[in-house]
Formats: sequence, C-alpha cells, structure tokens
Amino acid sequence: MDLLSAITGVIFDHAWDPIGRHIGYLISYKRNINKLERKFDELDDLRKDVQERVDTVRRKRLEEANNVVRTWLMNVDRMEEEVKKIKEKAAVISNKHFLHIGLHYKLGKEAVDQIKITDALLENGNKFGSTVSQKRPAPSTTDSLLYNKDYMIFDSRKSHVKKILEALKNEAVHSIGVWGMGGVGKTMLVKDVAKQAKEQSLFGEVVMVTVSQNIDLKRIQTVMAESLDLDLTEESVEVIAVKLADRLRGTEKKIMVILDDLWEPLHLSDVGIQLPEMATTCKVMITTKNKYVCERMSCQEIIELKTLSDEESWNLFKSRAGGAVESPTIRKLAQKVARECAGLPLALVVLGTALKDKSSKIWEAVLMRLKRSKEVDLPGVSKQVIQSIKLSFDFLESEAAKSCFLHCCLYPEDWDIQKGELMHMMVGGGLLADVETLNEAQSRVDLLLDQLKACGLLLQSEDEGDVKMHDVVRDVAIQIGAAADHAFYVRAGQGLKEWPRTVESEMQNCRHLLLMRNDIKDLPPDPMQYPKLEMLILGSNTRVLNLIGCHSLKDLSHINGLKRLEILILVYCPVSIVPKGVGWTQNLRFVSMGPSMDDYFSKEFPRFHKLEQLFMNKFEGSFRELIISLRYLTHLFIFKVVDLDDPLSHELGSPSSWFDRLVKFRLSFLEKPLLWPFPMDSKERELQLMGTKPLTVWAKRLLEKTQQLILIKFQETELISINNDIPPLVFSSLEYLTIRKWPKLTKLLDDELSLHEDVPLNQLKGMYINNCPGLTNLIPSSLCQRSMQKLENLVIDDCPMMLELFPCDQGAHNITELLLGLWTLDLNSLQSLQNVLQPFQCLPNLRSLNIYTCGVRYVVSSEMETTAILADPFPALEILHIADCQEMSEMISPPASLQAPCFFQGLRYLKIEACPRLTHLFSYKQAISVQHLRRLYIRDCAALGAVVISTKNKEEASSSTHVTNHESYNSPFPNLRDLTLVDLPQLTAFHHPTALPVEWLHLIDYTILECPKLQEPLEERIRSLRARMEKKKAGSVRGEEDEEEEEEAGDLLPYWYLKG
Repeated sequence: MDLLSAITGVIFDHAWDPIGRHIGYLISYKRNINKLERKFDELDDLRKDVQERVDTVRRKRLEEANNVVRTWLMNVDRMEEEVKKIKEKAAVISNKHFLHIGLHYKLGKEAVDQIKITDALLENGNKFGSTVSQKRPAPSTTDSLLYNKDYMIFDSRKSHVKKILEALKNEAVHSIGVWGMGGVGKTMLVKDVAKQAKEQSLFGEVVMVTVSQNIDLKRIQTVMAESLDLDLTEESVEVIAVKLADRLRGTEKKIMVILDDLWEPLHLSDVGIQLPEMATTCKVMITTKNKYVCERMSCQEIIELKTLSDEESWNLFKSRAGGAVESPTIRKLAQKVARECAGLPLALVVLGTALKDKSSKIWEAVLMRLKRSKEVDLPGVSKQVIQSIKLSFDFLESEAAKSCFLHCCLYPEDWDIQKGELMHMMVGGGLLADVETLNEAQSRVDLLLDQLKACGLLLQSEDEGDVKMHDVVRDVAIQIGAAADHAFYVRAGQGLKEWPRTVESEMQNCRHLLLMRNDIKDLPPDPMQYPKLEMLILGSNTRVLNLIGCHSLKDLSHINGLKRLEILILVYCPVSIVPKGVGWTQNLRFVSMGPSMDDYFSKEFPRFHKLEQLFMNKFEGSFRELIISLRYLTHLFIFKVVDLDDPLSHELGSPSSWFDRLVKFRLSFLEKPLLWPFPMDSKERELQLMGTKPLTVWAKRLLEKTQQLILIKFQETELISINNDIPPLVFSSLEYLTIRKWPKLTKLLDDELSLHEDVPLNQLKGMYINNCPGLTNLIPSSLCQRSMQKLENLVIDDCPMMLELFPCDQGAHNITELLLGLWTLDLNSLQSLQNVLQPFQCLPNLRSLNIYTCGVRYVVSSEMETTAILADPFPALEILHIADCQEMSEMISPPASLQAPCFFQGLRYLKIEACPRLTHLFSYKQAISVQHLRRLYIRDCAALGAVVISTKNKEEASSSTHVTNHESYNSPFPNLRDLTLVDLPQLTAFHHPTALPVEWLHLIDYTILECPKLQEPLEERIRSLRARMEKKKAGSVRGEEDEEEEEEAGDLLPYWYLKG
C-alpha cells in the first residue's frame, strides 16, 4: 500500500506540475504583469548604464561597441515593445473584459514568458562588466609596414636585408640589432625587412613599436597588445607582461617584434618578451643610434647601417630635387650640395625636396650655408642632417608655414597629428590672423600641411586626416623652437604625475608649454606666473586649453583669468569644479567637453556667445534659446538633445539663419540615441529624428544637408513619396539611413517614384531597417539593377511580414545582378521570408551573409519552372552565419537538373546554429566544390544526420566509391582548418552513407561534443591524419597564396570567428 501511495504521489506531482502552471497563468496574471514591470525596470536601469558606457567608448577613436552588446541592446529594445503591448492589453481587459478567462490566461502566459526572457537579458547584461567595447578593425601592423612610400632600394642596403633575413630564418638567432646615426635610414630598412619576411611567410604577425628617448613600458605593451588583438584592462605593467608572454609563447604563428629608436637598453622581460625561452615563436629586432644598446641587450646579430655611396646619394637627391638638377647651370651646384649631405638619406630627401625648382642663386646660397655650418649638439645626429632640416625650414615661404611646422613638434614622437587639433593650436596662438572663421582656418592649415609635406618636412600618416614628423626632424624642430623668438618648452609623453619643476628664468619667456600624454593632476597654483605663456597643452594656453585625457584633473577654478581663451577641450577630463566668473568664456570659439560639463554648459551657454564649434554629450534646456544665443555656430555636435518644448515642432529661425550656416553637425532628438550597426566613413552630418509630429521648416532644411539619417516612429506608409512630410530630395544625398519603428510602413517607394529611371538613394552606403511590421518587400529588382550601386551594408531586422527582398516581374528568368557594391547583408527576425533571393537573382560582390530567426527554407533556391541554366547567387560570398531558422531543411534546394552549378565556391567561414529541421549541409558534389572553407561550426541542429551526403546520382556515386584511390578521390572542404560539431543528437557520420577518408591537411583545431550517435570514428581519423602530417610536413610553412587570402578576408571576419 505504501508503495502504491508513493507511486500515486509521484504520478500526481508530475501531472499537477503542468496543470498548476497553466492555472497560475489564469489566476495570477496581474501579479505576473506587475512582476514583469518590476523586472523590466531593473533591465531598463541596466540598459541605461550599458548605453552610457557604450556612448563613452563610441567617442574614443579606436573603440566601438562590440557585436554582443549591440545585439543585447537591440533585444532590450524589442523587450520594451513587448512589455508595452502587454500593459496595453491589460488596460483593455480591465476596462472591457473583466471576466474574460481566455484573455486572462493568454496575458498571464505572455507575462511569464517575457519574465524568462527578461531574466536572461539581465543575466547576460550583468556579465558585460566594464567590457562593452572592442577595438575597431584597424589596418594591421603589417599593413603599416607595407606603407613605405617612396622607399628606394640601394645596393648597399640589399646585403644588409639579405643578412637580416638569413638571421631571421636561423632558429638559433632570436634578436637582431641595427644601429647607425640618425637619418641614415634604419627605420625604412627594418620596414623593408618586415615586408619581405611577411611575404616569405617567415612570420604570421609583425609588431612594430617606436620606443624613443623615454621608455614607457605601459605604452609599449599597449601597442603590442593592440597589434596582437589581445584585450587588456587597466592592469599593472607586471600583470600585462605575463599576459603578453603567454600570448607570444602560445601562438601558432611566429611573431616578429620590432622596437624602433631605442636610446638606452631595455629589459625585454619587463615588457613580456622572454628570450631565449620563446625563441621558437618570437624574434626581436631593434634599431638604435648607439651600438652599445645592441651589445647590452645581447643582440646575436649586430648590423651597422652606414651612409650611402656617392652614386646612391646622387640618385636619391635627383629623385627629390627634380630633373632641373641636370641643367648645365645647376648640375655642379647640386652635386656639391648632395655631397654636403654626407650620404645621409634624410638630409638628401629633405634638402632635395626643399630645393626643387629653385633658382641657381638659391642653390649657391644653400651651398654657402652648408659649408659654414657649425657643430650642433644633438646626440646621435650628424650636423649635415641638422643643417639640411634647418635650411629647409629657413626656405619656407611664409611665417605661417614655419609656425605650422614648429607646432607639429609639440606632439610626442611618432604621433599621428590630427589636422583639426593642429588648427586649434594655430588659431589659439593667433597665427592665422587673416582668417575669420574656424572653417577658413582649417582650409588654411590643410594647405600649409600640404606645403610642408611637399618640402619633405612632414610625412603623410596612414590616416588621410593625419600627418607625422620624423623623429630626427622633430628633434631639430624642438631645437629651433627653443630659440628666444619661439620659446618652446616640450615635455610630452614623459610620464609626469605633477607640474614640472622648472627654472624661473626658463619660464619668463616661454610662450608654448607642451605637457601632453602625461597624467598631471593639478594646474599650477597661479598660471599668471608665466607672463608670456600663450599655449599650454596637457593633452593650456591663454588662448588654447587642451586638457584631453587628463583623467585626474577635477579643479578648473584657476583658469578664470584666461580672458583670451579661444579653444577649450575637456574630453575625458572629469571636471567637477568650474570657474565662477565669466571672463574666461567671452572669447571662446571652440568647445569640446565630456559628460561632466554637460549640466554646467546647459545652464550657462549664453556666456559662450562667440562660439563657432560645439561638441558635447547631452544638452538639457531650451534648444531654441541655444540656437538664438550662439549666432556664429558652424559645427554643432550634441549626442542627445533633451528639450521638453519639442524643438521639432517649433520654428527656430528664418530659412536663411542658423541651419544654413552649419557645415558639420550631429544632433539626436531621440529619447535614446541610436548606434549604427555597421562602420561608417564619417559622422559629420548626422540627424536623429522622432516622427511624432509634422516637421518644421528648419528640420526639413537641415535634412537637405544630412548624410547620416535616423528616423524613428514616423507614421507614413511609404518612406519616399511626393506626398510625405519629408521631401524625396532629402534622400538623394544620404549616405547612411536607419528606419525604425514605423508601424504603418508598407513600402520604401511610392508607385510613381518606382517608375523613374533613378531612385533618390543612389549615394546610399548603408541602410538599417528595424521593427517595421507592415513592410513586405524592399526595392523592386528592376531598380536594384540600375540604382543604389554604392550600397555596401544592408541590415533588415524585425520585419515579420517581409515576403521577399527584391520583388521582380512575373515571368522574368534572366540572370539579374543586383546591388553591385553590396558587401554585407544581415537578415534578422523575418519570419515570412522564404527565400533570400529568387533563383535567377545574384548579389555578385556580397562577402558576408547573416540569417537569424527567418522563415527561409533554403539559402539557395534552385527550383526553376524553366530549363534556364542557374548561376551562383553569391559568387563572392566568404562568410555565412545561419541561426534559429526553424523552417530550414536544406542549404540548397534540390536542383532541377544535373547541370545545376556548384555554389559557395568562395566560402571560408560557415556557422550553423539552432536549425532543428536541417538534415544535412551539402551533397558530395557541392561539398568538394567548397574548396576554400577554413572554419566549419555546427551547433544545436536536432535533425542533422550528416554534414555531407551522397545522392543517388551516378556522378556522385562513382566519385564516392573510389575511397581507396586517393588520386581519384576529392575530399570535401580540403582547406578546412577549424571544425566544431556540438549538440547534434542525430549525427551518425560526417559523410553518409559511406565514410570517406579525412584529407584535411591544414586542420589546426577541432571540437566534437554531445554527438551521441556519431558512429564514424571521426576523431580517430583526424588524430591519425594529424600525426601523419606532422611527420610529413615538419618544419614547413603555409604558402604565400594562403597567407594573402587570409589577409584579404581579415577585415570581414565575423565577431564569432575572431573570438573563437
């Protein structure tokens, strides 16, 4: 009886659990809704915190929100919509359906389901911690090494390059030193060596760090970590050294580290480079002016780089001075000038460039100056180099050009100098007195920089908006600037924690004091102790106060007396104490501030009446008063405008007023400003608008100048229409467009515009469509053939009624190429979408395709009513990620004939997740055509029985029977390097029905987990293959072609691949 009771109790408990749960939905629906509201309030607080951190990293030049955080924020936005719908339904029930049991039950169940999702979002969001960003994909160090513009290869250098390359191939050599005087060409030589070593596949990665006079271990480690894609938090030098050592020791690819311009010996172990222990994975090459440094660092190969021969010097000099040096009147003079440069490439380049197209009298004057030059004390730099730079400086045609050159030396060594920041210094120094606006000043500075580059005194940086200065040129410029008429005092990048101790006599005449890239906590007690100081840069100036990155500086009360202040930069500076007076604001023309100053400026903006350029995080107040007060604005960047008067509904001026003066702007009038889901070229004319009311004239006029546009909650049924509030002309100049939460939108173009030859989206590079529940398609196929050819990124998200992307005329079956510029396509939550493209449509240059939570049955649909020959719809596709597609049963639908083409021939990275009906990926014929696949990841596909299957076609049958004859057998995915098979309960074999030999000669890593029915001994075959290959290919390296292909796809590697 006890046993029967126990059994009955167990049965009752198991039966009651689901019954009780369903009854709970009914009787506790109000409690569930209240709990959901509380949970979402908690989630909303977390979202605000994450969003604030995302906004902060967005303003950093080298960081952006990572993909996981972007997706999380989008999911929270969706959750907010769901909670709002449930609350609205609950309100209707309480008013009209008090006793409606069915509605109570349904609503209670929805609330419980959403609570589970909310809990999951809270759990995931709390895991972010302080890590919400990732480094923007930047050109690799190797790319920068290849950027060796105008480098000439001389015979005297070839032997050195050959010797270094032989040393790098020698396993016994782990460190190489190159030394020689300043300006002899050491940096250019090691860049050439790095380029050749990379081309010969001696190294997988090359990291180059400029060390310079003051060794900064943290900066060296940071540069190395960024180049090696190693995430570092704010940790001590010692901890980072351990992490770098682990990375260098555990790498599969050899790494070469170049430490350029060492002035004194460096203990490599302090950085994280442990030699000779890690000699098999890492080699080090240094450059220095002093042989002693090479010896003290125990370099096994030491090479002295000497000057050029007379013939080499003349050839280099001629290449810069131009053909005129061959004229009878100048040739002899030019040869003598070249000889005075003593075979030093830097002197030859700088002086030759400066003398290009000059008269014979100038050549004579230069030669005389060179012969009369005296010894100058600049350690490691010859007098010839110094004199050539000084002469080039003296021959600059304007004082503005000379000032511009000297201001470039105020930056730390090897610094990328931003043109806009340099303009601020020039304006603040009163050096551009003949220009009226900051826009004119920028144009003038750009012209001066072009002149300095043409004279050889400046170098073009990798970023077109930046320039650089050679370290020797900078040293000479500082020496020139230190003279009494310029009075420079430079202590940049020296790790100062407090105000420098200076001799009073030094500061009496100092006009330019540069202390950037230090961490000084306090300004001097009385800046007026520096009577002639015009410029103080910490990262101040009676005209320019640049405190960027002064993370410890909180008190600005001392600057109240700076009544000539014109430029104020307070980015990443947590100021909490501001001056009480108004004198320091009356001449300000440029202000860029961090969040700590938002409240102050929002209240005190009328004081800044001469402001031309404003950059701030959030403005809370009357936007109309702001515009009226700041009558000279040309640049207005406010990440979030909070105005209870709704400025979009009120006119702010006449048509010829402020919005016509704006040259660049970024304004968001949204409750939560949005981030873009893809990288953009620039954000110089961006507008984010809410469409709750008709737009004013000023908003429409500003729209005409906008290049990046975000439109939220508009009520139109068509995006572009002659009847809409937004004129169609607005879309003609757009480069990036986001459409979000348009409940009534059914189409992008009205019928009349669809008939036109061109649609007003021809300049569009990126488009993001989100939460448009009534949208059924995008753009007609016929328009995509002749328009929108610049579109590179397309994201369509949460449009449940989307039936097809590019509808076409019925009966059209010719091969149609669409959107020739499209590189990436993301499709998310398109439950009604059955096919990505029609069988005869093609995206010829698409490289990345993501399909999430869509109704698609196949990636490629080859079903045809006619006998037309099919074409690969994605011939250039390299990255494919499919997740949570419940209806997908096959990757490729059954072909209509044996003549159907092979698809995905360029695919490199394939990831499939949570597709419960997918039974296999490819037929054998298709699999062997996927020659370039590098990574295959399959997880949580409940019905997957095999990855590759052989069909009944005779062609495939014959191919799969020759399993013992390796010469006639073609292996699927021959270039596979990484295989992951996880949670596949029905997987019985990799290839079905016949197990084929594993011929993955390049396989590096594999993971096979939770595949209980896998009968084929796949892991044993892989291990056997790897053991065989280790013996056969010991010591070999990948071919050059593979390496180049890997680099080409590197800029498109998806987040899931990069993070492993």
